[in-house]
Amino acid sequence: MPKEIPLLIPPPIQEIKEWVILGLDPSLSRTGYSLMRVQPAEENGSTATWVGAGSIKPDAVENGLSPQATIWIRCKLIALYLRKIFETQITEWQGEGIDTKKVGLIVALEAPPPQNDYLASIHRAIHMVLFQNSYLGDNFGQIRILYVNASTLRSLMKLTQRGPKNKSENIARAYDFISKETYPELDPDSCDAVLVAMVARYAASVVMGFPNEAPQNFLNSLCNATKETKGSGVRTRVVTKGIFHRNEYWYKYERQAYLVAVKDATIPKKTLSRVEFVI
Repeated sequence: MPKEIPLLIPPPIQEIKEWVILGLDPSLSRTGYSLMRVQPAEENGSTATWVGAGSIKPDAVENGLSPQATIWIRCKLIALYLRKIFETQITEWQGEGIDTKKVGLIVALEAPPPQNDYLASIHRAIHMVLFQNSYLGDNFGQIRILYVNASTLRSLMKLTQRGPKNKSENIARAYDFISKETYPELDPDSCDAVLVAMVARYAASVVMGFPNEAPQNFLNSLCNATKETKGSGVRTRVVTKGIFHRNEYWYKYERQAYLVAVKDATIPKKTLSRVEFVI
């Protein structure tokens, strides 16, 4: 028999009554996205509704610069469209009388592999544009970021194919969760956004106080209480294995004041002035 995994289930987030999930498969060529709303069920538990799914592909930037020099433009175009989705949806929800301050937002993404500069660039752009000024922070009661490693996602979704065949498998798996009749044109990017959104959907169940809604393998991955040692030498550290217990994979976004130290070269002293910014 497989060894039973000890679980450490976090307490419910009481002030948030429902969650909106933005699932993302970031890519500089085409970024997949999905949007879901998780609400309390009439009797007990929660219910999930898909709000949208698709992908975003920036057109070629023809301004005389090399493709390397325009990476930031393409990244920002993708991020601006994602922000536009929220601007539209928030306006609709508030028009329906929904108090979005009682709604939480989970942005769920596949974690970028180390040393992948392209994915790191688009991740930075998404964060900077989505959270520019206080718009999302003012319109949601809480914002959480959820990162899922590609290997973890494959394991959770029981994906086995490698190479070109894996995309058709991923699309087929995504249709286990989202209606093919309503969304008949999932592509290889939007399907992965659906899959990563499903991890966040079960994360929402847990933080709403309904952990029994999550299939056991998802609950194990999210709440695993096993301690493991990472790194070596002076970098050795002990971490708790579950995603909920790793602040590099699950953390709360909050606007806070930060300082930058400035050395003015016209001042003939080794003094620094500090300027405050709220981010």
